[in-house]
Amino acid sequence: MLFDTHAHVNFKAFHENWKAVLDNCQKNSIWLTNVGSQYETSKKAVELAEKYEKGVYATIGIHPVHAHTVDFDAKKFTTLIRSNKGKVVGVGETGIDFWHNTDHFDIQKEVFIKHIELAVEYDQALVIHGRNDKEGKISCYDEITKILRRFQKLPRAVVHCFGGNSEEAKKFLDLGLFIGFTGIITFKNAQYLQNIAQNIVPIDQLLIETDSPYLSPHPFRGKENKPQNVEFVCKKIAELKEKDYNEVELLTFQNALKLYNIKN
Repeated sequence: MLFDTHAHVNFKAFHENWKAVLDNCQKNSIWLTNVGSQYETSKKAVELAEKYEKGVYATIGIHPVHAHTVDFDAKKFTTLIRSNKGKVVGVGETGIDFWHNTDHFDIQKEVFIKHIELAVEYDQALVIHGRNDKEGKISCYDEITKILRRFQKLPRAVVHCFGGNSEEAKKFLDLGLFIGFTGIITFKNAQYLQNIAQNIVPIDQLLIETDSPYLSPHPFRGKENKPQNVEFVCKKIAELKEKDYNEVELLTFQNALKLYNIKN
């Protein structure tokens, strides 16, 4: 069984075919978590999760690129958690994004902290997004680490679609976080990331994801992504770790259950 720990079948790209995609995942034993980026997409993720007995889950939150445009209404998100116990398994995606805008760091930071507090209060996983600025001068990962270290107690957490360096990865690992890899790991020009997956991140802190409909792996690079393509991420990790594919499939599935506190 595969577990795509970060997908967006709740987004508009899947408006016409979400049922076919999710039904196919069910048929092929592919579990997934749909991740919210605003209240509406969070609510949609929950609605999709409720349509399936198991194997489809949701996280709720405000993506950092939206942090300055909408209010983080903790009461509305709390209601989603309380009324959908077992289907809402995480808070986020949240974090720090310098790629799209460096002017709203203080707001992103404030909203990120609110997400952490909500995750701790309701024992939810925290889904962290990070992206550096276009010139590579400011590290979002350093800022995220500083914020996390302010908390005496951290929730279970994953740094999704990790794109930092080895030292930044080590800092997250030392905090007990999971690190998620997407289809980028299959790209020919991603040797630095492959090195981190191979030599820095232990298999028990590693997760596989698609970020569908984005970041399609090779050989589908440039095309719309789907959760089923998490298989190619798993294959690449197995290759890098020099492990049997079935072993990596099982271990990453178990890691996902641990992160999201899901009983199989």
